[in-house]
Amino acid sequence: MQYYLSLPEGWVAGKKWPVVVVIDSAEREFLQAATAFAKAREQRPFILVTPLVVTNGGAGARSVPTYHYSDQVWDRIQSAGPFVFDMDGITAIMHDVVKQYGGEDKYFITGLEAAGHTIFGILFNHPEAVRGVAIVCPNYAGRWVDEAHMSSAPERSALPIRNFIGAKDSLCAPGNPIYTQMQKAMSVAEAHGYKNVSLTRVEGKGHERLAEEVLAYFASLMTQ
Repeated sequence: MQYYLSLPEGWVAGKKWPVVVVIDSAEREFLQAATAFAKAREQRPFILVTPLVVTNGGAGARSVPTYHYSDQVWDRIQSAGPFVFDMDGITAIMHDVVKQYGGEDKYFITGLEAAGHTIFGILFNHPEAVRGVAIVCPNYAGRWVDEAHMSSAPERSALPIRNFIGAKDSLCAPGNPIYTQMQKAMSVAEAHGYKNVSLTRVEGKGHERLAEEVLAYFASLMTQ
């Protein structure tokens, strides 16, 4: 798996640094997402990782120009399955970031809209890998999730999961399909023992990544 990496200002070896994994939407503008979060980070100590995941949207990923995978890798993705590729890839990335850059073992994760497919797959299968979750107007269609056999890891109970909605985001207004999907995901989480699920509306914002608000939320979790 390929990824963009951004170290925080003042990074030095020999200490531990919190890691934020940024999943882009179905637009798959990975570099744009990485750049937006690097700009919003300011003085916060986050290592930012933006992996080129393939589960964040519909079919046809192979023809998307923002990917840089070889035919051999695409064949492997098809053979192993997209979620296996993404989960194994993020796990491998974190292994590298922990070893090479002093990243903390557990990571924060965020993303907009179709990033929800990837994030809920991770959240409902491997909550023990995650330190906190911030999902912005997320899709949820049960992809990569077997709701009858979700993780029972004890870490899921207190794992902070916050859904963000821009108050001006018409796509995520009550009654609209994405809002309904988000509500479904929240219900599934709560029914399976995830007890720290919340929803925050951000005044003045529309359908956007909300990078500043997300990173501020993650920073608040570090003080708890």
